[in-house]
Amino acid sequence: MYKMFGRLKITPRFVWIILFVCIVLWAIRGWFRKEEQVIFYSDENHYDAVLDELLKIRSPGSIGHYQVKTFLERELKSLGFQTKSEEVFEKFPITNVMGIINPNAKEFLLLSCHYDSKYMEEVDDYVGATDAAVSCAILLNMAKTLGKYLRETFSKRIDMGLVLVFFDGHDTLEGINDGFVPLYGSRRFLTQEASILERINLVVNLNLIGAPEHIYISHYENTNHFHEQLADIEEDLKRSGQLTECHTLFYKITDYYSDFEDDIDPFIESGVPVLHIVPHTYPDVWHTNMDNLEHLYWPAIRNMNLIISRFVYEYMRSVK
Repeated sequence: MYKMFGRLKITPRFVWIILFVCIVLWAIRGWFRKEEQVIFYSDENHYDAVLDELLKIRSPGSIGHYQVKTFLERELKSLGFQTKSEEVFEKFPITNVMGIINPNAKEFLLLSCHYDSKYMEEVDDYVGATDAAVSCAILLNMAKTLGKYLRETFSKRIDMGLVLVFFDGHDTLEGINDGFVPLYGSRRFLTQEASILERINLVVNLNLIGAPEHIYISHYENTNHFHEQLADIEEDLKRSGQLTECHTLFYKITDYYSDFEDDIDPFIESGVPVLHIVPHTYPDVWHTNMDNLEHLYWPAIRNMNLIISRFVYEYMRSVK
């Protein structure tokens, strides 16, 4: 038995074929949705251990500075990055620490923060938790969280590479205080790593993270869509129950006429797109001895860890 539909014969076999095709298409769609919704779990023990290594006086020339530099190099290697660090001399040796995956790639995503702490003669125990130990720990924890993907999938790509840079010489050096943020490390990076600079698609810079009640808005029109993506990721993670109870971090608000002086400045001057993940105001503890572990706001840090990891994963998968 069969029916005629125009000149098409609708037979039982034809119905079964259509049903089979629909099931296959549904399964493929489900597989892709599963890939898109892959869940990464941030390793909080790793994060805590990393932050513990960073929370010390680390102004250039100090023992703590050397210890942190050495730790960053060791940690990047353990996470599967090729490392590079070049020393230049200002008043003290300044050394950027860089980790890279796929160094011969055509394009790069670069994530950065500074690892040195400001020399403060009047503050004996300034460890700069929000400025910027927390940011350094977030980048390393992101690499740990995405480790399996970076090692097994991403490392095989020839089109896309990942660079983590921990800038030195961000803050005032002992005996040098002219009122400006020196940015020695990021400025040196642009001259020392010209071959990488011309292949960078996007710079994501983190700073001043970890204080309570801070929100994050968009500062640059050409990367506003990435900022909105961060807001969407936060909302998705919140709906799926993956975030800690906390105020909303990323808002789809723009302010293209004000931003903090930071290691993004040399990149902006060179025409590289920049996404600045920095709160809308300075932390209350900024440049005081209270900028320490005790005054960090952990719900925001935990959520930022997950949001940044998800953003990096989505960015790398979207670039083909």
